[in-house]
Amino acid sequence: MMNERIRELAIEVGISVEYLSNTKQIVLLEKFAELIVRECANVAADRDALDIYEEIREHFGVE
Repeated sequence: MMNERIRELAIEVGISVEYLSNTKQIVLLEKFAELIVRECANVAADRDALDIYEEIREHFGVE
């Protein structure tokens, strides 16, 4: 099951997640989005903004 916020953003940019042809495509799309979220969270952590780091990860459901 794709993370709901990632699904919403994919739909917003025109990706029809319901019509992806296989589970691997869904997993790759979600993994790509999670990597971007982690990168952003790590930027916050590097600047000692740990509250923002946690909020970003929590908002997108990235552990």
